Amino acid sequence: MTKQALGPLKYGTTVQPWGRGAAAGGFVFLSGIDGVTDQHGRPAHDVAAQTLVTLDRVHRLLADAGAEFEDIVQFDQFLADPADRAEYMRVRDAWLAEHAPKLLSERSYASLLIYPPLATPEMRVEIRAVAYLGS
Repeated sequence: MTKQALGPLKYGTTVQPWGRGAAAGGFVFLSGIDGVTDQHGRPAHDVAAQTLVTLDRVHRLLADAGAEFEDIVQFDQFLADPADRAEYMRVRDAWLAEHAPKLLSERSYASLLIYPPLATPEMRVEIRAVAYLGS
């Protein structure tokens, strides 16, 4: 089995010190992805904004690796504040209804963990995902 790195993770013009993840054995493994800043490097302050940025970013990273969002077999979601849980789930479910309705309906994927603090004080949401590419 050969492992292929997915390259550097860039948020705006900033290159993060960790990679996007790797592909190996028919799977794509994404690193923890956050939405502290959008694709232009502008801050996303609240949990709703960070959730949308994070889900869009996961979607693009999976597509870059040849996977669809509905190919996800493991979806680990981390929140920094338990008070954000309801808003996060509302925004996540609306996004999934539009972009990955099958994944939303089967709900075979999810772990939602409250993990204060996340990597930085500004970070409210982080998602780590594994998708199956098939054989």
